[in-house]
Order: sequence, then structure tokens, then C-alpha cells
Amino acid sequence: MIGLVTQNESVANMNTSNLGEINTKDAVVITGGLGFIGSFVADAYLELGKHVVIIDSMVSSVISTDPYDSNPNCTVLKMSVEDYFMGGGTIEGAERVIHAASLVGPAGILKFAGRLGADIVRSCQMVIEQCIEHDVPVCDFSSAEVYGRSGQLAESDTIQVPVEYSVRIEYAIAKTLTEAIMANSKHRGLKGIVIRPFNVTGPRQSEMGGFVVPTFVQQALVGDDITVFATGEQLRAFLSVSDLTRFIVEHMDDAIESGNLIYNIGNPDNNITVRGLADMVKEMTESSSEIVYADAKKIHGELYEEAESFEKTPVLKAAPAVGWKPKVDLRDLIQETIDYYRPIVEAKAATVA
Repeated sequence: MIGLVTQNESVANMNTSNLGEINTKDAVVITGGLGFIGSFVADAYLELGKHVVIIDSMVSSVISTDPYDSNPNCTVLKMSVEDYFMGGGTIEGAERVIHAASLVGPAGILKFAGRLGADIVRSCQMVIEQCIEHDVPVCDFSSAEVYGRSGQLAESDTIQVPVEYSVRIEYAIAKTLTEAIMANSKHRGLKGIVIRPFNVTGPRQSEMGGFVVPTFVQQALVGDDITVFATGEQLRAFLSVSDLTRFIVEHMDDAIESGNLIYNIGNPDNNITVRGLADMVKEMTESSSEIVYADAKKIHGELYEEAESFEKTPVLKAAPAVGWKPKVDLRDLIQETIDYYRPIVEAKAATVA
């Protein structure tokens, strides 16, 4: 077996023919493990003393490998899922796979238009084939975007495909297809579940993808205008990344055992309009920022579109049935994000000064 790969060893310097020798025995393999959600999941498993293998292309990463360099239980591979498996990598002997790798964000996905769908489906298919071959359970990340409509959204609801094939719809269709592949692969012996997360947010989430909470928080902290898109009456139910992580770490096995495939993971008690969120962030940061209505296309480009779900509220049924429920309320969630970004903003300001 080869040694652990750290930030000081790029994949370009590795002999990819040896990827199959990476030690995945009894490991939790996390694709996208340097991303927003993946890094929290990785941290949680490491805290439990698990051996963790992270595979991340660095395209959507929000954290460096610094926290993992000194941990002998962690292996970091800076490469895509496709490159890992095509180079001879395997998940043989792994305890489980958390497939969180994906291009993300309403703005972050735009530059991948026309390639986005194929990337999402291809990487998921590779993970599924490996999980079937080596009898490893998998948790795959879908999206609440798959519903394609507004309102109260339940796992048993019919999915709709809007007629305008925007980049956002390409993303939603690709995630829907991965769900179908997961479902039909159960007949081939796959053990797994699919998570549909609803507006997950918290510390580490980057505004670069177009995510509203870190955007509003950072705008408020520096005194910039807080930019609200469309009418501001879009209704969202924000979920703490720690609540999502807890479902994966504590309830994945029971979820698979239950026989259900699809799990809405969200917090309907945290429902708020986007304008209401802006008001709350301004108040909690004691900011002098003005709240303004802005044209998203002028900021993110002509390909940007608002979600088809103008009102997006999760109906929770499958997750509570296996013992999970969200705990972090909206004000605490926003405060966590403020506390994370305040020192970063202050450090930047000190550097400029």
C-alpha cells in the first residue's frame, strides 16, 4: 500500500496505476470531501475514529487539506471520481461511500452548461458500479431541485420537468436520472439511499456558488448592499449542515435497512422569505447595509435562472421514521455563519488597511 496523500503531494506526481493500492479497507470513502457538505461529513467520521478516504477534484472545494495532513486516519486524493476509477482506483473493502461530489450552486453551475448533466451522471454511475461490485453501501446526494415545482414537497410526489431547459434544469434532470439509476440498481444488488437536501447552509459555505446565506452575511459584515433577487418573496426552508451530517453519520444504516430509497432532509420550521432572510441578517449583524433589489442576470450572467420552486418546503416523512429530525433553528444557523465569516472579513480588512 502507498502512503497517505496530503496537500504536498499532487495527483500529477502520483503514479495513477497504483491508485488501486490506496487503502480503502474499512474506510468511509467520501467523494467531494473537501466541499461544503463533504468536509463536515469527513470531520464527523474522523471524530468517530474512522478511516476516511477523500476524493475531490477541488472544483467546488471550500477547505484546504491542512486539517487532514496530520491525521493518520485520513487520505486525501486531489482528483475527480472519474480519474480515480479510470486510473485503477477501487473502493474494495470500504465500509461505505458518501457520494457528495458534484458541481453545485445556482451560479456555480453556469459555466458548465451543456456538460453539467453528463458529469453528474457519469461520476454517480461509476460509484454505483463499484458499490455493486464490492458490496459497499452508498449514500448519494440528489437535490430538492428535482421536484420542478413550488409548494409542500414530499418524497412520494410526482416530479415535474419544466419545458425551459435552463442550466438549472439540466442540473435537476441529471440528479433525477441518478435517482433512477440508484433505484433500478437495487435490483442488481445495490445497497443505498438518496438524499434530497433542502437549502443546506452554515459555516464554510461559499457565496461563490450563488448561495444566499453566506452572500447576505458577508455583504452585511462589510457594509455592502444586501442584494435580493426577483421579488424577494421566494420561500425557503434553511437546514443546518450539522443536521444533515447527523442524518448521514447516525441514521444511514437504519435508512438503508428500512427499504426506502428517497429521503427529504430539510427543516420546514426554518421557512422564511428571501427578503425576510435579508432583514434578519441585517438585524443580527447590526449592519449599516442597505437591502436592495438586484437583477441576478447582471450579476451572474444571462444563464442564471431562479428555481422553479418559488416556494420550497420539505415534507418530512422517511427521515423521522428512522429517528432523525432537524435541531438547529434559523437564528442559530445564521449566527453560526456570522461567527464563521466575521473573523475572515476582519482579517481581510486588516490586510487592506
